Amino acid sequence: MKKVLLAAVAALALATAAPALAADPTTGGTATITNGVATLVSNTAVANTPNDDFGYVQLALPAGLTLAQITELSAEYNVTDDDCGGGSPRFEINYGVNQNMFVYFGPSPSFTACTANTWLSTGNVVGTADQCRVDTAQLSPGTQCSTWAAALALKGTQPINYIRVVVDGGWKLADGEQTVMLRNVKLNGTTFLTPTTTPPAKTNPAKLCKAQFAALGSRSAFNELWGKTGTSNGYGKCVAAVAKARNAGKTQAQILAAIETCKARGLKGTALGACVAARDNVAATLTERQEKPKKKARP
Repeated sequence: MKKVLLAAVAALALATAAPALAADPTTGGTATITNGVATLVSNTAVANTPNDDFGYVQLALPAGLTLAQITELSAEYNVTDDDCGGGSPRFEINYGVNQNMFVYFGPSPSFTACTANTWLSTGNVVGTADQCRVDTAQLSPGTQCSTWAAALALKGTQPINYIRVVVDGGWKLADGEQTVMLRNVKLNGTTFLTPTTTPPAKTNPAKLCKAQFAALGSRSAFNELWGKTGTSNGYGKCVAAVAKARNAGKTQAQILAAIETCKARGLKGTALGACVAARDNVAATLTERQEKPKKKARP
């Protein structure tokens, strides 16, 4: 009987020690969440689209949480395009307008050269001694190359407004784009962005393309996105591209989100299709202008 009781107590202790799971964080900018994984994009290659320059997820915090009360803060991240840099990705701990403490991801002290297409972990950044990982330049009298201990001295007892993971370093990279996936963000025993364990339903590319067509509302918009205006080749191209996509659900979510944004601008027809192609961050969708081969320079 004693052994049974001890086993029950041990099982209860393990259950109690398991991290609590939280609802998905709120999102801003380009950030999307699919199957418990967030995708954040900074695309500075497209002109006059400021909301494409950044993406963030914001964690739900207990009321009055202070820096001194944080014992665990970590995340798993995957840089898919194409490196860390430009101060991104990072934790952003906010106290007011332009009063942020930053904690950078990636190898210290440059916070670049992240291994691409690989899930990496920040480890617990609380109390980090890495050179310059903490930036308190916006916290008077802080400094860009700082420490967690120095940040505690500055703001340790003041309530935090929010904690975000931010991606906005596209400007630093040659192609103007930075894409980072995010999962298992942990704060004091609570885990945000937990990937779903059940396998996703089998993708039906035809149904996804029909949903895009319905959302766009016209053949001219659909063919501007996938094919050529005035022809019927857009549907076949869409189905083929979706079938080949590694994550068709993510691709569909990005396209539908871009459609919603572009329609909110009052765009229709080919203008709508061109806008979606420029904003959806899906390589397979190109505007007709982009599809036309560039003229070779004369020798």
